[in-house]
Amino acid sequence: MSEISDVFKGLPKRFNKGAVKAARTFYFSLGEDEKWTVALTPDSCTVTEGKPDKDADCFFKASEEMFLNVWSGKHTPGPSDFLMGRIKSNNPMLLKEFVEAFKKA
Repeated sequence: MSEISDVFKGLPKRFNKGAVKAARTFYFSLGEDEKWTVALTPDSCTVTEGKPDKDADCFFKASEEMFLNVWSGKHTPGPSDFLMGRIKSNNPMLLKEFVEAFKKA
């Protein structure tokens, strides 16, 4: 199992209930092979491997290394990451909501 897989499979245990106010779907495309969908509601977190059935509310596309650095706190994404194409997203503000849903208390 990859480090990326470990992160995604561990999300339901880390989810902070009530952290999101509405149902949201996030799609992560990382490197060549890692594709994950995370569906959040105020009460639940569901993780599935692969693309969502319909367009996600927010997508995050980056290298596996970039994702792991952001997830671990080694890197905080800034405007230059998006401008230079190191991170692609249709809704960077929703990415902040995603991170908040999994912050340790």
